[in-house]
Amino acid sequence: MQSQIKRRPDAIRSEGPDAVERRARAHILVTADAARAEKRRASYATIDSNATKWRYSAVYEKS
Repeated sequence: MQSQIKRRPDAIRSEGPDAVERRARAHILVTADAARAEKRRASYATIDSNATKWRYSAVYEKS
């Protein structure tokens, strides 16, 4: 059964300039976040977990 309400196609798709700007900002933020995450992954991949700087040295008490 079809709906009796007739809609105008241009009324459904119309957006204000604010909505377009918010969508653009959201896209920019998502893109920047993905780029930062990729840089972080690449940076973490270069860390050598067996390096001496990560090992704890023994602490001796002075007598």
